[in-house]
Amino acid sequence: MKRIFALLLVSVCFFGLFSCGEGESEQADGVALTDVFGNTVRLTADARVVGCYGSFAECWLLAGGELAGVTSDALDEGRVDAADGPEIVGSVKEIDLERLIRLDPDYVILSADLAAHRALEGNLKQLGIPYGYFRVDTFEDYAGLMAQFCAVTGRDDLYAEHVTRVGESIENILSRVPQGGGKSVLLMRAYSSGVKAKTDDNLAGIILGELGLVNIADEVPSLLEELSLEHIIRRDPDYIIVLTMGSESGALAFLRENFESNPAWSGLSAVKNGNFEVLPKDLFHYKPNERWDESYEYLAKIVYPEVFGEK
Repeated sequence: MKRIFALLLVSVCFFGLFSCGEGESEQADGVALTDVFGNTVRLTADARVVGCYGSFAECWLLAGGELAGVTSDALDEGRVDAADGPEIVGSVKEIDLERLIRLDPDYVILSADLAAHRALEGNLKQLGIPYGYFRVDTFEDYAGLMAQFCAVTGRDDLYAEHVTRVGESIENILSRVPQGGGKSVLLMRAYSSGVKAKTDDNLAGIILGELGLVNIADEVPSLLEELSLEHIIRRDPDYIIVLTMGSESGALAFLRENFESNPAWSGLSAVKNGNFEVLPKDLFHYKPNERWDESYEYLAKIVYPEVFGEK
């Protein structure tokens, strides 16, 4: 119910912009867009926007906007079609300020979580280029961002399609989750040079919690600093779920050499029962945007195949 209320509240605030004459006048003069730090800029639907983070650039497109420029991750992740013509203004962590300036943007969309983006603020202020920093860690964050973007573009229909519909799908999934399961999980992030336990500081961890799983790293915080096979054996979680960072092949090779090669690995409950899973990057490493419900369903099928079927 808490999630439903939050989604309805966002929807009411959004649709309120279009329900009266004042909203229509505001739309003509531009709609206020406020970032996570409270910076507010008024934009119109035809604003020249540059998206410097692939996920947020895609959100602007989903809201019915157009992009004058993007960073290369937007193309690499399939967020933007190169044929649509936005210019590349560098990579997500190395933005080419000269290219950005040449596009004469009305607004630059940035990530609040990237140091390279925060470092641009002084230059953008000095140049008089409007900008905003955003953060999306949960579906509610995504809904809030889309509410603002769709308010600017005036596309309540796209909000309904890409947010309300997805939220209803998520609610349906959560309503079918068995109560009182008490299953445990170890969520790991693997690199080519190491592995770490993760909690709810990422979308997979958040969703697993909403599905009723207990993350053993929440109970034993020391796992976040040092993760070993001995730790895993001691806790023997029902599920071991892996996120990969960087080269997936390199990350999986590290796991094989440092964990799976040990005979004790095969004795873990999660391994014996076929509950060792590597998650796809498109749904769990990158922001899923209008596919948030697919991320929920993917994990629900792993944890509760008797309810949701095999993934």
